[in-house]
Amino acid sequence: MIKKLTYIFCLGLITTACTTQKVAKVDDKNAEVVSASAKIIQQTLAKKSAFKDLTIKAKVVADLEGMSGDVNATIAIKNEQKIWVNATKFGITGARAQFTPTGFAAFEKLGGTYYEGDFSLANKLLKVDFIDYQKLQNLLVGKVFVDLNPVDYTANFSDNKYTITYNENEAIKAAPKEGKYIQTYVFDNGFRLTEAHLKDPKRNIEIDLAYDNWVKAGEEEFPKNVKIFIKDKKTRQIDLEYNSFTFQETNTPFSIPAGYKKKEIK
Repeated sequence: MIKKLTYIFCLGLITTACTTQKVAKVDDKNAEVVSASAKIIQQTLAKKSAFKDLTIKAKVVADLEGMSGDVNATIAIKNEQKIWVNATKFGITGARAQFTPTGFAAFEKLGGTYYEGDFSLANKLLKVDFIDYQKLQNLLVGKVFVDLNPVDYTANFSDNKYTITYNENEAIKAAPKEGKYIQTYVFDNGFRLTEAHLKDPKRNIEIDLAYDNWVKAGEEEFPKNVKIFIKDKKTRQIDLEYNSFTFQETNTPFSIPAGYKKKEIK
């Protein structure tokens, strides 16, 4: 299970970040005309992480390709610089991973293997070109992890929640293209992300995320529960239960142990 958990943190979480489309920039003239829809989108984007250091104690429950189990994890985030994950079972470190803007690395003790590469490796694997560190960090803490350009998305308020949809959803349904996702995002009345639904009909892949039980810690709000569902030929589920949030710097040692064998991502 520890080996599978490493795979989850190195690929599973990155996979969920592969849900954005490249969007055109809004020029200054168009930006002056702000619609009601654009104002809603701006409010969702305004919730950015301001912490310097964040440490999360979490429980991770995963059902991945027929294997299931749970581990405890410490997730230490240095805002916009580094994500460090240490997974333990019965108090013993079994896997460790580190993400930076230039790439990621991880190792698992049971098999004596490690993964290492930059984000271009993940992009190549997923046949996309937009995965980066910031999107992964935002996904973990419930912040917007897509480029919600008001030109390409429409927002509305109904039933005490905000729903933002990609303007090309119907076109993608009618003529699916690889790497193009049907996208819908739901926010509560405090502009906190609660749901993300994405589907690539060309490859028959669906990605659903749910953020629940938002709590205030320090000057920010975080979800206590993050659920990730990845559906293609099989359904994989990852549940993250955040038990505590602290804002001091955590010791985050990371080095690949001598003698470990590199595991290629195919």
